[in-house]
Amino acid sequence: MSGPLAGIKVLDVSAVIAGPWAASQMADMGADVIFVERAESADTMRLTGPVIGDQSGCWVAMHRNKRAMALNLRDPRAVDVIKQLAAEADIFLQNYRPGVAERLGIGYEDLRAVNPDLVYVSISGFGPTGPYSDQPVYDPIVQGLSGMAHAQGGDFVKSVVADKATAMTVANAALAALIARSNGAGGQHVQVSLLESLLSWMWLDVYWNEALPDAEPVPTYSVWYAPYDTSDGQVSAVWVSYKQFQAAARAVGRHDVADDERFASREGRLKHSLEMRAQFGDALSRLTTAEALDALRSVDVPSAPVLDLTEAMDDPQVKHLGIIVESDHPTAGRTVTTRPPASFSQTPTEFRSHSPGRSEHTAEILGELGFDTAAVDRLRDEGVIL
Repeated sequence: MSGPLAGIKVLDVSAVIAGPWAASQMADMGADVIFVERAESADTMRLTGPVIGDQSGCWVAMHRNKRAMALNLRDPRAVDVIKQLAAEADIFLQNYRPGVAERLGIGYEDLRAVNPDLVYVSISGFGPTGPYSDQPVYDPIVQGLSGMAHAQGGDFVKSVVADKATAMTVANAALAALIARSNGAGGQHVQVSLLESLLSWMWLDVYWNEALPDAEPVPTYSVWYAPYDTSDGQVSAVWVSYKQFQAAARAVGRHDVADDERFASREGRLKHSLEMRAQFGDALSRLTTAEALDALRSVDVPSAPVLDLTEAMDDPQVKHLGIIVESDHPTAGRTVTTRPPASFSQTPTEFRSHSPGRSEHTAEILGELGFDTAAVDRLRDEGVIL
C-alpha cells in the first residue's frame, strides 16, 4: 500500500454516507478499510442513482480502495468477528442510532475491552442525548432543522451537504485522535453529529449576523451570492477589494458604479449588496458570456462561466489536473470517478481497487483471522455471513 495512511486499519460498520465517505477519504490516503454491510440487506447507497449489478453511480466512487464483508450482527458469532477485527484496528466507525451499538455488543466499552488503543467514532443525526437523539434522520432533515433550507430561499441544497460536512468532520476528528494516541493519550471515544457538523460549517457566513448580535446586520452570501445572467448564459464573478470592484465595474462599462460612494468600502458593498448586484446584473446581461469573461479577466477579476455537468467534466483546467479518472469495473463496466483531491509529494496515493461487491472479501478477511474454509462455509450456511 501507499499513501500517508498506509498501515492504518479502519473498521467501518456505518451506512449511507456520513460514515462511509469519511472512511473513503482514509482509504484513498492508503488506509486498509474493511466495510461491513448487513448480511440481510444491501446498503441504501448500492441502490441510489444508476445501478449496474450491485454497483451504483454513488457506490463506485465512495467505496473504491476498500474491502467489503457482510455480517448478521444479530448473531453473537458475527459480533465476535467484529471484536476480532477491532482488536487489530486503529479506527472504528459506526452510525447506528444512540444505544443500538451497545445493544448489539459493539459499543465503545465492548470494543475498548479488546483494544484500549482503538479510536472509536460514533456518528449520529442529533447527538447522543437530547430530545431528538432517538429520532431517525437523513440529510434533508438536518438541512431543515439547521436553517440551511431557509438560507437557500426555502429549498434544500441539491446535494447531501449535511452528510458530507459530517464525513469530513469525522475524518478530521478520527485522524486527530490518532495523533493524540501517538502522543500518549491512548484510544478514545469520538462523537460527531450531523446537526453539529452542519451548523459549524454554516456559522462562518450563513450565521455571521448571529455571531455578532450587537452589530448592524448585513445581507449574507445566501441572499446575494449567485451567478449573473449574460445574454447567452451565466457567469460567476467575485470581487473583494475596492480596486477589484472598481476594475470590474469599469470593465463592464459602469464607470458610474465604480465611483459610487456606497460601494467604496467592504462594509458598504456588503450593506448595499443587493443594489450592487442589480447594477452589475444589468451590465452583464447585455454581454455574451464570452464578452463578460474577457472583460472581467482583462482586469484580473476572479470569474468563470457557469457550466453544466458535462461541460465541467470537459473543462480544460479539470483535464489538465487529471481530476476525472476512468476505469473498468468488473461488475459495472466503465466507471468515471475523481482522483483523491490531495496530492502528497512523499506518500502518493493511488487507485488500488474497485468498489467491492456485496460480501466480496468476507472469506478473505475471515481467513486472515484464522477461519478455515469449512468454518467460513458453515457460517455462510447458518446465515451469519453472506
